[in-house]
Amino acid sequence: MSEFKGLLMGMLIVAILYVLDRYLPKWFGAIPGIAFLLLMVYIIFTKDQSLLTKLTLLIVGEAILNGIWLEALGIGRRKPAKKSKK
Repeated sequence: MSEFKGLLMGMLIVAILYVLDRYLPKWFGAIPGIAFLLLMVYIIFTKDQSLLTKLTLLIVGEAILNGIWLEALGIGRRKPAKKSKK
């Protein structure tokens, strides 16, 4: 059950960050990514889990956080806008 609670907590945090990125300045999106990276570096050196699991979590987590940030910056929406102009 603790894995499910962790998944729900992660989904809640991502949803909150998604909403905050709409209203806060655009540079705010870098802060959660940096904080997550520092947290994962701490976990890599202190917890006794497999390195593959930790690196997978790091890569997937950073991809999600940076994807939200880049979408809020408008970078992810430029390609469809170009297609609609043509």
